[in-house]
Amino acid sequence: MSEKTKKFIEIIEQKTGSKTFCILPWIHVATRPNGDARLCCGSNASQATNGIMDAGLVKKENGMPANFGKESLQSAWNNKYMRDVRKTMLEGKIPLSCFKCFEEESKGIVSKRIWETYYWNEEKLEIDQLVKETTQDGEVPPTIRYLDLRLGHTCNLKCVMCSPHDSSRWVQDHDQLIKSTESKIVLHQMSWDKNSFDNYWYEKPELWEEIFDQIPNIRQLYFAGGEPLMIKEHKNFLEEIIRRGYADNITVRYNSNGVLVDDNIIDIWSKFKEVRFAFSIDALEDRNHYIRYPVSWQETESALIKLDNTPDNIKVGIACAVQIFNIKHIIDFAKWKILKKFKKINLFEVFDIEAGGGILNMHMLYIPTFLSARILPKADKEQLRKDFIEFKQWLWDNYRQDDDFWKHNPNGWNRWESILKFVEAEDHSHLVPDFKEYVKNLDSIRNTDAKRIFPELDHLL
Repeated sequence: MSEKTKKFIEIIEQKTGSKTFCILPWIHVATRPNGDARLCCGSNASQATNGIMDAGLVKKENGMPANFGKESLQSAWNNKYMRDVRKTMLEGKIPLSCFKCFEEESKGIVSKRIWETYYWNEEKLEIDQLVKETTQDGEVPPTIRYLDLRLGHTCNLKCVMCSPHDSSRWVQDHDQLIKSTESKIVLHQMSWDKNSFDNYWYEKPELWEEIFDQIPNIRQLYFAGGEPLMIKEHKNFLEEIIRRGYADNITVRYNSNGVLVDDNIIDIWSKFKEVRFAFSIDALEDRNHYIRYPVSWQETESALIKLDNTPDNIKVGIACAVQIFNIKHIIDFAKWKILKKFKKINLFEVFDIEAGGGILNMHMLYIPTFLSARILPKADKEQLRKDFIEFKQWLWDNYRQDDDFWKHNPNGWNRWESILKFVEAEDHSHLVPDFKEYVKNLDSIRNTDAKRIFPELDHLL
């Protein structure tokens, strides 16, 4: 972890008196596609580190998830679960839903906890005042500054690491996959409750009335999948914000597969203070087609070029989910990105996690665990480290001969080294048979051929 990051963590500890503080439980409401409230979009991945399969869900006192198809935003905002999370953080302890961030930090990764808190500190939000406003019981004022909305699972893609929970196009493949799967791990991690998607929670007028009432307080929106650009409620919300005159106060963030970006949505974005568009691309050409199935490379590259020529308030970054399918190819992907010399892709403020140090924004895939890069055998991991060290020299020769940048920018070499540490930290090679069965069955369903597309993984397939 860079010295700049360590210094910032010390500042937050001084302001809050806590080594585990994260700003999100004080300002933020997040949903899953089925309407369940969750602590944040990264908290569910904590199940891979603490074994609790419903980690991250905001629960009611009866143990059931708070779901916005049945209740209001405010009923979840200060319920016992949220109050307990805030109290736990202020006591310097780690909530069960937050293990992912602290595991990443132990490997030198700038976690979501750190960069979200950094962002809001830079936005001049008085963090110490938030703590002062917190009651002894963990209650805070009903002011929502940040909404993370996953408005259903409607999607145009069915990514290899996804499921019907996040993609409507996965449903048909999922039914066939389950019938042909024997692995208990695959069956468990690919399970989903069809009935939980019947409530159409995001169409409730009373929910939107409550959200609209928060528009004067909102300073950031985050939309992700399904594919947000396919969902009419997303666009209607942005247009309502513009109509009420608050667009220039709000930053809008996305994770999107990007191919549906058009002039109409760009015109809407141009009205907002800032748009941060994380374009989900994981590899080049046929590899990306396989991972982000069935998008074509031509569609992806065309969308990148369009986004590279958007108004100045729109910032764009390639967001790469680091996993078994691309870990051995990610160096070639990064070189391609650098040599393309885009005007704006990943080139905004260097501390920002979305900027990726000007190269790629990379986040680790945790679930499904059988697609994590940690399943690589020991010999592969040793070769990966050698390849990364060679890439470090290539970056010096071809990208930036700037020692200060690589030492102190948390998205400089620190980020690449932290990925190696994450992959090397645990041996999950016992999951290779589950990976092999999953790929074999999925290839049969989709008429794809992983062995041809990923020759570097042939010995695992």
